[in-house]
Amino acid sequence: MGRKPEYHLSWKVHEGILEIIIKGEIEINTVEKLQNEVFDIEKSTNSKSVIIDVRGIKGRFGPTEAYFRVRNYPSEQWGLDVAVVDLEENESFESFHEITANNVGLSLKCFTDTDAARAWLRSRQQKRAAQPAATNKTETKHHYR
Repeated sequence: MGRKPEYHLSWKVHEGILEIIIKGEIEINTVEKLQNEVFDIEKSTNSKSVIIDVRGIKGRFGPTEAYFRVRNYPSEQWGLDVAVVDLEENESFESFHEITANNVGLSLKCFTDTDAARAWLRSRQQKRAAQPAATNKTETKHHYR
């Protein structure tokens, strides 16, 4: 009987940025559970800026898995800025992950340094704060002849 893979997920919100750290082993049959836990944390904190530190994960998946997984993210992901922090040795995979996510309209950027990830998220927060507030007004035009 094989050993069951285990992972540990911890998180905190610091200066408006949700920081999630994932450590341990991930296999194809546990990745969806982990992903759903991450999505639940994002929802519960109502954070728009998220760092996901995956440097402590053992076990990686290929580009095909990333391609299909990104396309099935819940709609709430489209309102977030997400910075993924990973090891330099995984840079080519994370580059593919970033491009794939951006191609479907997600705001995701990959880093090897947490401080750089925070700086990017702060710049996105400033950009978001500078945008005029969206209005829910519907303009109705009447045309008479």
